[in-house]
Amino acid sequence: MKSHTNCRCAELGNLAVIGMGSEPDEEVLGSLDLVSEHGGLQWWLYMSRCNQCQQFWMIAQEERVHDNFCLKRIDAEDAARIVTDAIWPEDFLEFGAVLRLERECGQVAHFLDPNCHALVATAHELKRERPDITSDEIGYLLAIRPSHAARLLAQKP
Repeated sequence: MKSHTNCRCAELGNLAVIGMGSEPDEEVLGSLDLVSEHGGLQWWLYMSRCNQCQQFWMIAQEERVHDNFCLKRIDAEDAARIVTDAIWPEDFLEFGAVLRLERECGQVAHFLDPNCHALVATAHELKRERPDITSDEIGYLLAIRPSHAARLLAQKP
């Protein structure tokens, strides 16, 4: 168990986006202990519990595009459903929803290499996740122009 004397849970809203490697990242996540990982197609998703205040958090660790932790405060009932029945709240089950939250919070990255593997792979993953997604929407989620999103989809992942 970690030996932190204070947690930052009370300072966070019910939904929070924290940049990886930032001071809040270390302070907030420092008191959180892993409880359950979703795994599989939702490789980014897990649940933790604060070892100080006992608050449960569903966390999307998005390290492919924008490098953020997206946290959602969940109650003990949702936490129990995750642990006993593997039933997760829907908020972060789609990777596109995680990217949208980051974008709406203004927590976006800009790549020096506009054709890097992470962008190509993510554009294709978004298309698999939702075949009807448009280049405009992919561009929005990745913080790139729609025409660039279309070019990424034309490349092999």
